[in-house]
Amino acid sequence: MPSPPLRVGIAAYVSGPMWEAEAPIASAAWILARATALTDPGSRCATVAFDQGVTAISAPGRASGQVTKFRARGGGHSLAASLDILDAGLGLSRPGAARLAVIASDGHFGTRTRQQAAERIAALKKAGCAVLWLAFEPPQPGRQKGPLPGATHVEPTDPADAVAAISKAATAALAAAP
Repeated sequence: MPSPPLRVGIAAYVSGPMWEAEAPIASAAWILARATALTDPGSRCATVAFDQGVTAISAPGRASGQVTKFRARGGGHSLAASLDILDAGLGLSRPGAARLAVIASDGHFGTRTRQQAAERIAALKKAGCAVLWLAFEPPQPGRQKGPLPGATHVEPTDPADAVAAISKAATAALAAAP
């Protein structure tokens, strides 16, 4: 029985504290874009970097010949907008494909940002999209920091482990797809 197409959207937070994860997340995005382009013609992957704004790193259905690098030097928090953009481009909230949203972030957001992002995550989950949160430092008690509810939380001990975590989550999304 053939597998359904796969849609993977990656939102990478590019604040200063995320600098150690720049290269592994950029590599993971490139690997996924290449892998989805080589498997099923209906599969798509896209990556955005977010801080105060949202910047496309890779577009759906377009696998670059090289890793697109980005720098984690920004501030601000546009996670909700990032998820909206990935949903619009990939159809993460629409059935017909295995779907996975990946958030790479320390989760150090204000109350309003956390609420808006939590609403987007809940909507994606309700629509059948898996959500993976890659946190590169442990949440600290008493601080509004860390993964939001509804996302599967993975804390890689080495940023290079992000590729394996995303691959495992994508495989699980394919297995769970109707």
